[in-house]
Amino acid sequence: MKSVSVAMATCNGEKYLAAQLDSLARQTRPPAELVVTDDSSADATLDILADFSYRAPFPVRVYANAERLGYRANFMRAVSLCKSDFVSFCDQDDVWFDDKLARCMARLDASDALLLSHNAIVTDSALAEIDTLAKDALAQPDNPPLSIDPLKYGLGFTLLFDRRLAQFEPLWQRSIDFNDGSSKEGHDQWFFFLANALGPVLYIDAPLAHYRRHTNTATRTTWAGASSAAQALHYLFECLPRWANHATGCEHRAAVLDAIAADPSSPYAAAARAGAERYRAYARLYRERIELYNATSVIERSRRFAAILSSGGYRNGDVWAKGTKSACKDLLAGVLRLSHVMPATARTRLRGY
Repeated sequence: MKSVSVAMATCNGEKYLAAQLDSLARQTRPPAELVVTDDSSADATLDILADFSYRAPFPVRVYANAERLGYRANFMRAVSLCKSDFVSFCDQDDVWFDDKLARCMARLDASDALLLSHNAIVTDSALAEIDTLAKDALAQPDNPPLSIDPLKYGLGFTLLFDRRLAQFEPLWQRSIDFNDGSSKEGHDQWFFFLANALGPVLYIDAPLAHYRRHTNTATRTTWAGASSAAQALHYLFECLPRWANHATGCEHRAAVLDAIAADPSSPYAAAARAGAERYRAYARLYRERIELYNATSVIERSRRFAAILSSGGYRNGDVWAKGTKSACKDLLAGVLRLSHVMPATARTRLRGY
């Protein structure tokens, strides 16, 4: 059987940390180790970890950062210190189902997949159920390389990945977060990207953890609490900076994959070359859509729309194209510039495209 390390990043997590640690101790397939990197906590987090290390049914190694790194780099440091075949990310405030590692590792033991993601129950701070992550489900239980939407990823605590992917950590410095162009990719975005490009990705539809949401969570939803109409207007009229960031992120990913492919001895070289070409093409598609919206005459906008259409940029059934809904949006809001008279229901249907 393959071994698994749990990589936990903590920072002032005393309020919910004990419940998470207890859920790790209850795992029916215990991890080979728990590796914790603490990001300069000023509360009782380190004391709670020290106490747990004495009673845990597996080795616990805790590392205190000399200076605060932020959650992205903190998780990356935790991964670098893990020793097992696979790594399972762990937040400080969730609660895992007792069979989470057992069910995930059973799938990975029987597969050559580089990453597995699973569903989870979204809760409030008291663990009362709010929703699930079913809307973020992958299309299939087994997903071949490059078959998942290039902008999609699983939340960190739902991921288990092959530790061999950690060898590419130096290339992480070249990445750009798709949602925040001033930062490097989040740890979950980064490893999901690598796994989707280089090898199969598995998915378990069953919820295997409680995903606790509260006021002090490290990651937030930008539009949480906004009305659907407000979100639709944002996506319709403020899409160009977001698309530019997507294009830049894809270009950076292509460069990362080029660097992996440059090593002919790498078992991932061929997959990396194929992935680099896909990401470059996807970046060009976003650039072409931006140029369409920025063109001043309806004739030029029509020409650019026709070029994207004829090149297959709006084809359906391909995660590397934008599909009919994007074509409708670009025709109405981009070419004809009718977005100001579109009914709210139509704006909502086209949001995000």
